[in-house]
Amino acid sequence: MKMRVCLKPLLLSVVLVCGPAAAFAETPGAPRAVTLTISKATAPLLTLHGASGKVQLSLAELESLGMHEVRTTTFWPEDDGSYSGPLLRDVLQRAGLDKADEIRVRAKDGFSQVIPRQDWERWPVLLATRHDGQPMRPRNKGPLRIIYPRDMSPELADSVYRLRWVWLVDSIEAKAGR
Repeated sequence: MKMRVCLKPLLLSVVLVCGPAAAFAETPGAPRAVTLTISKATAPLLTLHGASGKVQLSLAELESLGMHEVRTTTFWPEDDGSYSGPLLRDVLQRAGLDKADEIRVRAKDGFSQVIPRQDWERWPVLLATRHDGQPMRPRNKGPLRIIYPRDMSPELADSVYRLRWVWLVDSIEAKAGR
């Protein structure tokens, strides 16, 4: 277990980093664990569908899974910046979807994209709830958005990942066989 002290204005907090996220902790461009004031919003925001049924999570429940922050470039320069949220793998684990071969992420506007398990196992992909420290709203592609740590590896700049940056995320489901 590795201990990291994070200094925030007027706040000193200790964050324990362990498990898969710890492997990326010192990699340039990788998300880092952060301590933020967790949202108090309790209305269901995300629906996850898996073999054990439907799980609905509020913003408060999502953010209580542990917040990580990454500063990254995107495929859309106006969206570059700092993103915060739980790791996608933690969200999927909470709903029992972490062992699915693939998931389908659906957006409120009808767009959907398949993300293979190797993405959330290999990369610390975020389900971002905040951009530059502020809660995301639909007008700025929120309230939930898939964010890859694009600057962590040149491989993540490949166009194959571009469509996997789903915004306006509404639901996630295990994708049935290929």
